[in-house]
Amino acid sequence: MWDHSRVNRDFSKLKVLLLNTRHQAIIENKTLVARFVDRQVVITDNNTDKTIQTLNIPTLHQVNYNTTLGDNMIVFDGLGTSAYNKRIHGGHIRLKSWLGFRKNIAVNCTGYVYEGVYPNGLGI
Repeated sequence: MWDHSRVNRDFSKLKVLLLNTRHQAIIENKTLVARFVDRQVVITDNNTDKTIQTLNIPTLHQVNYNTTLGDNMIVFDGLGTSAYNKRIHGGHIRLKSWLGFRKNIAVNCTGYVYEGVYPNGLGI
């Protein structure tokens, strides 16, 4: 149970962080970047490079999201993510526990964040 709850906890924290980043980019009409490095995500303002927030994600397993600014990152702007996506449909992030429990977070071209892979049916 403990291992399963780790994945669920990391999933919830990461999903909220990505949703909040999307909303902030839309409301403030800013370009915000979520960079995935090792087992951490760092949210920065693209114009100033100022770090807004950092989150450790011990169960981060794989990032399947690449942009024109670089790989393993998601770029949110006032309209979503499509202006920077290499893949038109967006991508997803996989979390995996030591015992193999998995959860996926999808982010589509509008920046909408939800559980699953995007587009539906494509795995990592």
